[in-house]
Amino acid sequence: MDQSQHFSAGASPLEFLHVVGRLKRVKRAGWVIRGVADAESVADHTFRMTLMCMMFEGYSNFNITKCVYMAMFHDIGEAIVGDITPFDGINKDEKYLRERLAIMFLSCLVHHFNPKCARSIMDLWLEFEKGTTKEAILVRDFDRLECLVQAFEYERSQGVNLQDFLTEADRIRTPEVKSLAKSQLLEREAFLARKTEHIIVIFVLGGPGVGKGTQCSKLAQDLGFEHISVGDLLREEGASTKFSDFISESMKESIIIPAQLTVHLLESKIRLLWKEGKQRFLIDGFPRSMEQILEFEEQIQQRNATLFLDCQQDAMIERLTKRASMSGRIDDNPESIQKRIETFLKENETIVNHLRNSGPVKIVKCDAPVDEVYESTKAAVEGIISQMESDRWNSMNENNNQ
Repeated sequence: MDQSQHFSAGASPLEFLHVVGRLKRVKRAGWVIRGVADAESVADHTFRMTLMCMMFEGYSNFNITKCVYMAMFHDIGEAIVGDITPFDGINKDEKYLRERLAIMFLSCLVHHFNPKCARSIMDLWLEFEKGTTKEAILVRDFDRLECLVQAFEYERSQGVNLQDFLTEADRIRTPEVKSLAKSQLLEREAFLARKTEHIIVIFVLGGPGVGKGTQCSKLAQDLGFEHISVGDLLREEGASTKFSDFISESMKESIIIPAQLTVHLLESKIRLLWKEGKQRFLIDGFPRSMEQILEFEEQIQQRNATLFLDCQQDAMIERLTKRASMSGRIDDNPESIQKRIETFLKENETIVNHLRNSGPVKIVKCDAPVDEVYESTKAAVEGIISQMESDRWNSMNENNNQ
């Protein structure tokens, strides 16, 4: 077709696109029924399923292109009939009929523009429904795996119990997908186990050069904390892993590392130390963005304390410039120093305001000599420990009285 030619009303794909666009607004009914807030849409579910199919290419002898299209079309009829569940009182035959007619209607909408696409929508939907070809079995397994993954994410972020979705793992037939499902179940078990354990996490915030590392080292020695430097974690990760180039360039340009990577590294470190019996953690240089703290609260724990080391900007620049001459750190150069300070000042107020709602926040002025600052810092942390232990005791009593 000539690219300059205008589509006639009957041949335009726009009506089809408008209709399937409804999938972005159709909520997955299974989550809504179980009280999940802001439940995913059918389009959300379909998108991740197509990614699962794409990532599987080369692992086994499947027609992955076919699988991607099948995943894309498997729930497309819900743009017309909605997400029908057993709770709707509609039997399987009636559900199948309604969905097949919806697929037929959608095929009609696109037929004049692209007959081949119209046939593919119907053929792949029917193949998925029959579930007998190896591609249909694989896509059905990804459908179940996506539900399993999403259930865990809701449990982690909203505290809901979606254990009834665990049975989806038993219905998966493809060995590779079954292995992924098992890994997801193990991740869920580890998460639930950590929730029953009490750990004290204190975020140590402050601009670059305020002396977070120095104060944390002293606190760790005197008060039995484990000191975790996020900067050191990232530099270690950037030295010898698949993220090496990405982390090095991000730190050089003072671009905040994605929350998912930073929190994953923190979670791994905390889990390792927790297995050794450690329960008190000072996390130095975290969070640096709202995305990071929200990810931490979702994946690790929600109630945490904050120690904020407050220092004048001129003093920070002076300290960093002095340190740059001997540190050899990629982010200790004049351009990076200025960017780091600007990034901190831009993000900090919003972060601290959020943290005030999730636990105690103590502010310590740190323009004085190190030992003098430490006396104030130690007193602040002892106050945090006392408050968090008291909160824990009160919480335990409330749970016992329920």
